Amino acid sequence: MAESMSEQILAIACALSKADESEKSMLQMICTAQEESLVRALKEGVAKEDCESAFICAAAWLAAAAMESARAGGEEVSSLSAGDLTVTKRSSDEGSKRLKLLREQAWALMRPYTTDGGFCFRGVEA
Repeated sequence: MAESMSEQILAIACALSKADESEKSMLQMICTAQEESLVRALKEGVAKEDCESAFICAAAWLAAAAMESARAGGEEVSSLSAGDLTVTKRSSDEGSKRLKLLREQAWALMRPYTTDGGFCFRGVEA
């Protein structure tokens, strides 16, 4: 039996975010929310099945980025030392750039299928 789009989105997001078993239910909710958000952004007359591959990738990338943002909690340890043990995490600037690029790539995939959400000014008859 073929996996549903939602199952594929979750599987990709799990792989990207390296979610463990304790995080999977939260990631599943994030995936559902991202999927719903993308559906609302689709152009009129476009169904998620019309752009299935792009939709799955974009939703998974957005969910993985959201999961990593949730994990970061806004602050990251840059260095911690205790005796001979040292723990260092990447700077939050590097992480922020990576997450921003992941989100940008997701929206770039969906650009042909979504409304831009921008302002449209039309002429008015006098």
